[in-house]
Amino acid sequence: MWRSNNGLIPKNLDLLLVQPSLDFTKDLNALMARKVEEDIIISNCPPPGIGYLLSITRQNNIKAKFIDMVTSKVHAEELYHYINISKPTIVGFGALTIQIKHAGTLAQEIKKRFPDTLVCAGGMHPTAMPKETLEEFPALDFVVSGEGELVLLKIFEHLDKKLPLSTIPGVATRDKPEPGGQQIKDLDNLPFPAWGEMDLNLFHGIFPHRTKLELPMWTSRGCPFPCTFCARPLGRDRVNRSVESVISEIERNIEEFGCESIAFIDETFIVNKKWSSELFRTMIKRGLNKKINWSCETHVNITSPELFELMKESGCYYVFFGLENADDSILRDSGKMSKTATVKNAVKWAKDAGVVVAGSFIIGLPGETDETVMHSIKLAQELGLYSVTFPIAVPFPGTYLRQQALNGEHGLRLLTDDWNDYDKQHPGVMESDTMSIG
Repeated sequence: MWRSNNGLIPKNLDLLLVQPSLDFTKDLNALMARKVEEDIIISNCPPPGIGYLLSITRQNNIKAKFIDMVTSKVHAEELYHYINISKPTIVGFGALTIQIKHAGTLAQEIKKRFPDTLVCAGGMHPTAMPKETLEEFPALDFVVSGEGELVLLKIFEHLDKKLPLSTIPGVATRDKPEPGGQQIKDLDNLPFPAWGEMDLNLFHGIFPHRTKLELPMWTSRGCPFPCTFCARPLGRDRVNRSVESVISEIERNIEEFGCESIAFIDETFIVNKKWSSELFRTMIKRGLNKKINWSCETHVNITSPELFELMKESGCYYVFFGLENADDSILRDSGKMSKTATVKNAVKWAKDAGVVVAGSFIIGLPGETDETVMHSIKLAQELGLYSVTFPIAVPFPGTYLRQQALNGEHGLRLLTDDWNDYDKQHPGVMESDTMSIG
């Protein structure tokens, strides 16, 4: 390990990418909640966004490394030691909302010890709040908003030519806190994630815990559903990769890494039924269903018995539904665009096809009462799901739910902007006239 042998630390890095752990600094209950979130959300899956960036750096002779402070249990002092030896030009943090405060703390110490090192952040939270992130964490030199693959090379080109980073679309600075930006239109132009740059043994799978190597894959970006509690689309138009591109990546994952399971992590898989059916039939034709199995998350509105049968034949073993509530009016008001009857049909069709089904219900959406919570629990029992979770509604930055809470709509009140509490396990972020989560 590089921790115990300085000789294994590369010198003169261009870029050091860091996934920060969570901030375990509060009371025991908060610590336990964040530990659950870290185990469930972060350490299950090698980060594909980082994987894409590492591929781009490798293609363009940019010396880059990745430190995952979650799975490798790297402590802050070890990170600073690595930076002292490797002397990266840029240290970049990828941060969800629950990681951003720790990223800010690490950035502050890095700037104190290594003032010539540029420090930036990207990911869900900085994308949703670029200006506010720069204001809250003054040690950050800039923020990358949106899809980092588009701006990574431009950043190094601008540094090489001594041009201001503020002129790059997708980069927010204090001179230009509103970054603008572009969207990748042709996802086939992206290289496959550089999984060889990560220790894949540290990750234990996304959908139920796996004993075989499971790798995540995006087949699309964007989502057509306007769920008020979700920030993932962030206004992005939905685009698909070609079927051949997806098939090629699956085959690469099998041949190079011995992958035996794929987790399709699209915001909503199977939106385009024609495209999806072509993918599944191609997997069967190429014999990939004999080499791997796969899992996904999708929407109950876009399923059918025939589709689940085809999914099963192509290797699908597990599907996850965001069910959210048993009350149709709450589903409507949250933008979910589904009904309880549709939920029951989708779960039945999947189970009839032999696919394992899991789901989640969000507690505390607008209109929630003690009675509707009990209805959701009853529905979960009735459905006979393999597993079910009940996360607390959180008004994440970039969501319409946050705007509703800020504006007091539906009797909602935002109680805190302590990002460490935005973990879906921790009560007290938001309350309403009809229910107090506390």
